[in-house]
Amino acid sequence: MTDEQPRPRRGYYARLSEEDAAARGLTLEEYGVYKGRKGSLVLPVNSAGGLLALSIILTAAAVGVGVLLAIIAAQDAGLLPAPEKSTPWEPYMWVTYIGFLAFPIFSWVYYAKERRAQKLRIARGLPRTLRNRDTVVPQRGHS
Repeated sequence: MTDEQPRPRRGYYARLSEEDAAARGLTLEEYGVYKGRKGSLVLPVNSAGGLLALSIILTAAAVGVGVLLAIIAAQDAGLLPAPEKSTPWEPYMWVTYIGFLAFPIFSWVYYAKERRAQKLRIARGLPRTLRNRDTVVPQRGHS
């Protein structure tokens, strides 16, 4: 696949990203994560710095919940003293936690994608952060 051919993408937000990138005169790699508000009740976080902060917060929350679940499991196994009215160990706790881990993982993936796009935009002399659809950059090869 050459640089001139767009990457095949599927899904609603993938199509919106392609349209928004084309409207701004960017490649999909330079565009990064979807910057629009369709399907969002609040203004989305889509800058590399914002995604980094969100990723750190979600990771800290995931580690904290994981430590709490490990303490509960250790108390239930008799490895740690359990308080009188402690929460009993239930297997669904780990299943729920594993599902919860998807949030920080996807957050780090989006951060990496946006950071890579930010580096490409800076190398091309474009703004570090694309805030809204009104920020259109000049087309390649045009003055």
